[in-house]
Amino acid sequence: MGRHVYGTAQVIHSSAARPRCRAVAPAAGGSGVGMFMVLEIESGVTLDDVAATLWSLNLPSEVGRNIWGGLLPGCRCGFGFKLHPVPLEVGVRGMEVDWRVGLTMTFHFRAAHMLRSLHEIYRLIEVFAAQHRHRFVLSFQYERVYAVRDETGLDLVWKIS
Repeated sequence: MGRHVYGTAQVIHSSAARPRCRAVAPAAGGSGVGMFMVLEIESGVTLDDVAATLWSLNLPSEVGRNIWGGLLPGCRCGFGFKLHPVPLEVGVRGMEVDWRVGLTMTFHFRAAHMLRSLHEIYRLIEVFAAQHRHRFVLSFQYERVYAVRDETGLDLVWKIS
């Protein structure tokens, strides 16, 4: 259906036209059930936009035009990207919006690390929302909405303490 989830990833830099991503289960792992969150960002977003946010968060990696994944610090949460040359409908169950998805970012973690991962993901989307105008929706496995950025701003639907 055009969606592609990379799984847990490490940063792979490539000068080739096609992105590469290599699975790294031990880096994000531990025992427990694997889970993922999905950040669907409206078309018009660029990798440079996302890279600027990652750079401002001082992620322990080189960030540039060819970044396709990495690890969020302190929470064992891997992330990956998929640019959509042809924008897609938002995939969250039951969500209807008037924009289309140009980039999907997935975050993969073990159940035992969900709360720490969610803190880091929220930090990332808060910085992204402050830096860029793009609308987005963050969901748990395309089923439950956790955050929405629309014309009125960022709404963290599912609060964490």
